[in-house]
Amino acid sequence: MINTSGYGDDERRHFLRYTRTQRWPMLGRFPVAAPLHTELLAGMLSCPAGVVEDLIASLDDELRATAAQLLGDETYRRALRALPYRPGERVVAVGDSITADRLGWFELLRASLELDGGDGPTLVNLSVSGDTTADVIERFDLLQAAEPSRVLLLLGTNDARAHGRAGGYRMATTAETGRNLRALRHLITRDLGAEVTTITPTAVDQARVDASFADVPVHWSAAAVAEIAAAVRDADPGAIDLHEVTRTAAPGNLQDDGVHPTVAGQRFILTFLLDRLAAPARHGSGRGAVAPSA
Repeated sequence: MINTSGYGDDERRHFLRYTRTQRWPMLGRFPVAAPLHTELLAGMLSCPAGVVEDLIASLDDELRATAAQLLGDETYRRALRALPYRPGERVVAVGDSITADRLGWFELLRASLELDGGDGPTLVNLSVSGDTTADVIERFDLLQAAEPSRVLLLLGTNDARAHGRAGGYRMATTAETGRNLRALRHLITRDLGAEVTTITPTAVDQARVDASFADVPVHWSAAAVAEIAAAVRDADPGAIDLHEVTRTAAPGNLQDDGVHPTVAGQRFILTFLLDRLAAPARHGSGRGAVAPSA
């Protein structure tokens, strides 16, 4: 059991950055009023509800400030406005903590589109921290309920996650990840009639992972994440290869845990993905996207 009674506001803010109880499958299927989510988070963090509200507001403020900074760059604005998303479309992100992040790439994209003004698509983030590809299949009903016209899949980091101090059992083998991604792509295109873009998981820093997780029975191997990224590319040869570009990214793009991107890292991810999403023809025919079958 995790003891949260000794958390300071910095630790609480970090927890809230990656935790949105509204997206938890049970609470997605049986939704409760927003104040109850705040009370739940406050109970988990052993603090008043007002502290939770203030910390979430500070994250929202930072998100909008970061998006405004990005919009100050002309190249970024051009790429943003070149996205092939039409007004009325519903673009849904499905991923783990890297996408669930309140300061993450998809939230920055949403905030950028809002600040840029004009009619645009509706962006829906269904990402849940800790999710594997199998978890997403299990909650496919919630993806269906979101009625997406386009789906962005960025999964795999937690498939490579290993548990146990001695055994180190992975959450999924590379074969299982490949099977799950092929199933998800089939379900999205055939059952939902939506377009899907697959993205490989970000690389991890082995030295930082080893130092950060030395005393806990959970671990990531850079080699295992690379294997999962290869499985993603095998399941979708047109996948956007985020793993390769983050493998040699600046050290400041990763937090001390060696797994989660910093805000600078999330900005890097977004600018890279924007370039691929806005002009896929420059990076190979049909790269990263599959239209629904007739």
